[in-house]
Amino acid sequence: MRLVLALSLLLAVPALAHDEAAHHKGGAMPKLGPATPVQTTADGAVYGARLPENLPASVSLDEVVAKPDAQLGKHGAWSGRITQVCQMQGCWLVLSANDGRFARVNMHDHAFAVPKDARGEAVVYGTLSQKALSAKEIEHLKKDGAGAPAASELQIDATSVLIRSAP
Repeated sequence: MRLVLALSLLLAVPALAHDEAAHHKGGAMPKLGPATPVQTTADGAVYGARLPENLPASVSLDEVVAKPDAQLGKHGAWSGRITQVCQMQGCWLVLSANDGRFARVNMHDHAFAVPKDARGEAVVYGTLSQKALSAKEIEHLKKDGAGAPAASELQIDATSVLIRSAP
């Protein structure tokens, strides 16, 4: 009986791992806990990883959208205005430039969330990229509350998000 139980467990673990990997690739993401700041600074609340002591200067999203190729693939700090947040879990947000162009910010490895009602100025720490979205990804974003996602968009894989306190 113990042998049967042990063999069952050995076979079940890889199957569960496979299901979890498939879940992350194309299906719904696992439920996140509440959006809780990991740090509070004089500038505001930080979500994700704590900020390093030597912060890089942030680059305005206005500069990024004007010449995105110069910034693609770079890890840095990006500043703009939060205009949308995932209404399902807070697992992405839209950081907008003054002219309305934007970058979608995804929380690295879906490891943290920001408040669903977050608005105002923010600084996002992560890596900037350009991504073509599939029809399935666009549909998923719409279900999360995204307003008309583009077929291709700037994205930031964020490790930390600083939501500035209102003055």
